[in-house]
Amino acid sequence: MKTYLRTLARAAVASGGLVAAAAHAQPVTGTSIAIEGATDWRERGLSWSDGKPAVGVSATIPVASSLEFDLAGVTLRDSERHGGADLALSVTPRYVVTTGGWRLGAGVRANVFAGRSGMNYVELNGEIERTIGPARLMAAVDYAPSQNSIGGHNFHVEGRASVGIPGLPLTVYGGVGHTSGSSRNDPRAWRLRPGGSYSDHHVGIEHSALNLALGARYSDTSIDIDEVPAAATYYDRHLGARMVGYIRFSI
Repeated sequence: MKTYLRTLARAAVASGGLVAAAAHAQPVTGTSIAIEGATDWRERGLSWSDGKPAVGVSATIPVASSLEFDLAGVTLRDSERHGGADLALSVTPRYVVTTGGWRLGAGVRANVFAGRSGMNYVELNGEIERTIGPARLMAAVDYAPSQNSIGGHNFHVEGRASVGIPGLPLTVYGGVGHTSGSSRNDPRAWRLRPGGSYSDHHVGIEHSALNLALGARYSDTSIDIDEVPAAATYYDRHLGARMVGYIRFSI
């Protein structure tokens, strides 16, 4: 418990420091900050917190008319997937253009795993969003050039949609994605692609009131757990169907 509390403190301090530094560099309006607690922290259908509860802090800070920074920190709970790391941080400078109801963004995300050398990697990403009435549609592409830490290059494409229910503080959402890359047999590639290329999907519902949101999300992948040896480096069995509950406070 003491180790977990120290990890939470480091996440809050590190993420808060990143937010404060960027905000101090140039005072802006429109900054958003969110603190989220979840029963499991999953990315692209894979658990990043070893199937355990986790806490994440994130912020989006606009620094110019078309430039913003996304900052995030999340507790990983001694994650096997990331070499036993307890904390992940990400920094993403992003160029954003809004025109004709469309929002287009492109950025570079640096993923840093505190206290574990050789785990860090960088991704290029692009997004396109459109809001139509109560519905929001999004498509995104993430590409990680070949790096030793992930056993080659990694490519992920996804589509998401969310719809607010008229007259109720409820939003229903879902999405599908596919991950592929250059290596299947390198154990380091199993961090982001256990067993090779795979697809993932999720559906969820969220209740929002003022700055507080409560939600539940179901996710699953096409990964055959029998294709990933239990003794493999970076093996994490938390890669199949899972129901996750979460609470988020936004500022």
